Amino acid sequence: MACKRCGSGWTTSCGSDSAGCPACSKQYRHQARKKGRFVEPTQEKACEQCGSMFTAVGLQEMKVRVLCRNPQCKKIRDKLTRKESAKRRQEGTYARQPGRKARRVCKRDGCSDLVKENRYQYCSKECAGADARELKCDFGGRPLEMRKAAAFASWFVDVWDPQRPRLHKSYKPRPSCQVCGVETNHRHAKCCSYACKKLWRGPRKCSCGRVVENAKSCGKVSCDVCKRASRRTHRRLYGCYRRRCRTYGGFFNSGCKPLDVFTRDRFVCHICGKKTHRVFKNDDPLSATVDHHPVPLSKGGDHDWHNVRCACKSCNEQKGNKWDGQARLRLQYA
Repeated sequence: MACKRCGSGWTTSCGSDSAGCPACSKQYRHQARKKGRFVEPTQEKACEQCGSMFTAVGLQEMKVRVLCRNPQCKKIRDKLTRKESAKRRQEGTYARQPGRKARRVCKRDGCSDLVKENRYQYCSKECAGADARELKCDFGGRPLEMRKAAAFASWFVDVWDPQRPRLHKSYKPRPSCQVCGVETNHRHAKCCSYACKKLWRGPRKCSCGRVVENAKSCGKVSCDVCKRASRRTHRRLYGCYRRRCRTYGGFFNSGCKPLDVFTRDRFVCHICGKKTHRVFKNDDPLSATVDHHPVPLSKGGDHDWHNVRCACKSCNEQKGNKWDGQARLRLQYA
């Protein structure tokens, strides 16, 4: 039983031949370390900086590590390495690391400095700015590369720029806000933000077609005629309960809403027992209303949960301001 790659005595956990062992494969070494079958080898080595003995743990440290784990030794070694590299650069005998590209020289004519990274063309902003300024001057006696650059720049300005595509004739810039004057986010917008939209006042059209001056930009717009018609419809639909309670001495509960009453009574008339319609229409006898008070408001009744019922429009008109017994109509409870 042995490793098929290097011939060592390493076997699998089942005892059969292994395709690789920790000594010859990093992958098998990692797998054996996770299973707890591999013990890291150690080696006693002498530090090249201070000369003290230290223990290198693992195959990688045994090959690479030449300094002890004292941080002071590493600082001294780095400092000496930097000094040696600077000295070799001055002498011109500096050998770059294998596989690493040499940095390019500055593109500016007469500058021999190296760029910081190969993706740059100039060593500094001063060289780049001076080169850009000289491109606009006369190029007599300049190198061929700079004359080519100047020819391209002149073609770019004289030929391409007049022919480049312009914006469409119908293009319109985004308008400024009508409240604060800042540019809006859309060319059809009036205001730049919701805060300005709340402050805006101007003419808007009502649903009937009339123009309302000094209207808000948010919400529904109603002219005076539509407001009066809406109030009449509201009084006809819900009645003026607050004023009647104040006149006849009854209690008025503002939290007793018509929709809550309809939901409680399941839209069923408590006089005839029929199902009422949810949408109110003036000519519909089965429209839902809450005018049905067992104790009428004109007799001192309260507009509260114990004295309100859902009733259809026809039964309410027959009942009027009478008591339930006086109306001679059978009262049915759901």
